[in-house]
Amino acid sequence: MTVWDEIRDLIDAGDDDKLVDRLIALDPGERKAVAAELRDHIPVLRDHAEARQSSWEDDDWVELPTQPWERWRELMRLAGAGTLGPVTAVVSWLNRRDLMSVSRYAPRFDFGDPAPIIRLIDHRPAAWQADLAVRLAAKLRGPRDPGTPLALALLRHTGVEPPQHDPLVVAWVTSGTVKRADPLWPALLPRLFEAEGVGRVLQHERVTHHTGWLRKLDKWGDRQVLLDGCVRRFLRGGTAQDLRFFVRLHEILEPSDAEVAPYLRDYLSLLPASPGPVAQLALHHLRRSSDPFSDALPDALPDALPDALPDALPDALPEALSGLLFRAEVTLVRAGLTWLDQLVRESPGCADDLAPALATAFAHESYDIQGRAAQLALKHRKHFTAVGSAHITDALP
Repeated sequence: MTVWDEIRDLIDAGDDDKLVDRLIALDPGERKAVAAELRDHIPVLRDHAEARQSSWEDDDWVELPTQPWERWRELMRLAGAGTLGPVTAVVSWLNRRDLMSVSRYAPRFDFGDPAPIIRLIDHRPAAWQADLAVRLAAKLRGPRDPGTPLALALLRHTGVEPPQHDPLVVAWVTSGTVKRADPLWPALLPRLFEAEGVGRVLQHERVTHHTGWLRKLDKWGDRQVLLDGCVRRFLRGGTAQDLRFFVRLHEILEPSDAEVAPYLRDYLSLLPASPGPVAQLALHHLRRSSDPFSDALPDALPDALPDALPDALPDALPEALSGLLFRAEVTLVRAGLTWLDQLVRESPGCADDLAPALATAFAHESYDIQGRAAQLALKHRKHFTAVGSAHITDALP
């Protein structure tokens, strides 16, 4: 009996453990001999499986007892992983379409339990294992990719740096295997805020139930890292669906005045064009901060902020407020007018600076907004100089 006959019999017997033990014990020559036979044996096993399927159909849908060899695809993947030499060959073998499990209704590609493959390759050099882990992770294509369990298990087993691959992060998030002690946590957590697709798969998590990733991040995450990540994600842009999860995460953190103070300029830049929930969040935190035109800043703001605030925010605020009041959403524009009113009441000297923003609201589609803007123009008319008054009158029909 040749070594291939032994391996073939173990595949037919469907015995994972004995197959893995025998594959590990093979010497280089034996591995090469087995690898040479694998490709030609696939159609033999496939024909055998199809013949049984036909007999099952002819028997009036009475299911026959499951045979051990019916798991031949998973067993053949083990045989390839244990005998093929180059990493690229193993990756190609594990991703072969003719090793795809087929159901009556749809093809289903399943790597099976990753534990036997990990045990099988554990005798290989560490660099080889790490290369395999990275290459398989880079092959992932989405949250339901069947290769996810094996790729994540190999990354955890080898400790290699995960590749920069957005679908990997999405697959990790949706895998259901993330624990506090997950070795992938330090490397992949910051990428939650960078990888496209994460927000979309987590968009249905609710603050009220506080489940899943919202709970994990609130309990396990560093507040500063999470807050910074949310703001950076908002600045990257995206649809309301993409950003909804990060808006909810930002709000369950309940950041203090001191925590949001370094991001005031960022919040201003979000007002004109970001999705409604993001703009609403930014406006909320801007309104509850101190008057950015005031020389006297509250004690809650960090020491580093006063030096930067007068130089940057006064110039940015009128333009950002103009962008906000140009938006179509009535609720947002009404809130923006309320903030403008607050700013002028607290710092009358800024009325001229805010006059162009107020004039923008005169052209809004909502008559309610137009009327509110007119009321504010009359209310604060004594604070406008000739420059501010000109902005108002030039905008009138």
